[in-house]
Amino acid sequence: MGEGKKGGGKQRPTDEARLFGEVAFEMGFVTTAELYEALTVQARLEVEGKAHRFLGEILVELGYLSERKVLDILGHLHTDDRSRIRDR
Repeated sequence: MGEGKKGGGKQRPTDEARLFGEVAFEMGFVTTAELYEALTVQARLEVEGKAHRFLGEILVELGYLSERKVLDILGHLHTDDRSRIRDR
């Protein structure tokens, strides 16, 4: 949904970019309930035809993440992407 591709329930290849929410959860920054709430908000906004909002932005607005933690997650994702490219 937000910072990634929709999976449609299919398994992603291991070399595909990880999702923002997945990393936020793995780092212990959000719970599954908080992540679900933010994804629900994001989906509702999409259905209403409103401008796209990033998941991190929504999580900050809901009070579940600080801006610093969003930057930490993005840094982690960026490092993963660079490692994946270098390993090819």
